[in-house]
Amino acid sequence: MNGASRFPHLESDSPIEAMTDEQKFVFDLKGWLLVPSVLNAAQVEEIREFILQLHRDRTTLPDVDRYSLSGPAQILLDHPAITGILEEILGHNGTPDSYGFRCENSFTAIRHAGQPMEQKAHGGGNNVSPLFSYQCKNGSIYSGLTRVVWELNPVRRGMGGTVFLSGSHKMNFPRPDHIDRFHPLFESYECPAGSVVFFSEAIVHSGVPWIDPSHPRVAVLNCYSRIDTQFHRLNLPREVIEAMPPRRRTLFRGVWAHDFQHNVANTFFSPDNLSL
Repeated sequence: MNGASRFPHLESDSPIEAMTDEQKFVFDLKGWLLVPSVLNAAQVEEIREFILQLHRDRTTLPDVDRYSLSGPAQILLDHPAITGILEEILGHNGTPDSYGFRCENSFTAIRHAGQPMEQKAHGGGNNVSPLFSYQCKNGSIYSGLTRVVWELNPVRRGMGGTVFLSGSHKMNFPRPDHIDRFHPLFESYECPAGSVVFFSEAIVHSGVPWIDPSHPRVAVLNCYSRIDTQFHRLNLPREVIEAMPPRRRTLFRGVWAHDFQHNVANTFFSPDNLSL
């Protein structure tokens, strides 16, 4: 197994950043959080070109680099700017060798001005799967399934970023049909390339048409959950995972918390502990 990063020039050497009190307040209030300007220009350029190549012709890439969770984009999986936040809202039980949360889904969004976008607003409080459930008790957040969106091109407000019905991750009544993705209650964001957006999958959210003619939207959307829950079937090839550094591999371990027969916690990745 490979023990080192294949992309050392892109890896961040910054310490893991703990979630601030202000970030906790905003995320709990709205159900989503923007952290701007996380990646530097070199990281953005190389990862964006990789994502575009995946769409142009993924067969030109090595077998282990044909996924949005692989190649240079793998540095997004556990970037220090996101791991502290994910530990706070999902994990609480990471170790020096493993993360207290799992990655279970990823897709990319490349949209050009004028391209149709038919997605409807979805999600919302108690009307979604219990695996999405958002809770905050005794000063501790549990966000259930959580999406992390990396914007690799600038996003200007009102021109096509993801939109959110803020606060709806805690709503208790059905959303009226006329409050759709273009309703004034929905909020969006603007940010430079290399920014990251967190949101609870319990929030009502949607894509909208991209209308910025200066460049397409290029984004990577990764999804995280607790170590003992799973919503998506990932089926990422084992070879792709084993090409990652050891701690990053623990994002793809099996879905369980503790093995009482052998008295071990689920803090490791191995060929026998692989998430489907």
